[in-house]
Amino acid sequence: MKNKDLMTEADFQKLIALVLNDLAIRRTMLENREQEVQQQLSSLERDAELEQLDDQIQQVQADFDHYHEFTDPRFDFNAYQYFQGPSMGLPKHP
Repeated sequence: MKNKDLMTEADFQKLIALVLNDLAIRRTMLENREQEVQQQLSSLERDAELEQLDDQIQQVQADFDHYHEFTDPRFDFNAYQYFQGPSMGLPKHP
């Protein structure tokens, strides 16, 4: 396993941007599931699953907030363009 110190600052910022993008997607998926549950299940099942979903959303948000503290606002990285790049997400290095 390589040490984090061997990573360039640009690689580290790219990693942080990708993690934040992933966490944002996960949070959205959990929130969407939460809306589905509110509409479909009986009250006891709904309450139990909503509580579990809420816990997961809070954990994802806490992770997002934690990793967001490491972002460098000067680092220009667009995750959308990265995933739309050549070879299915393998664009030139920023």
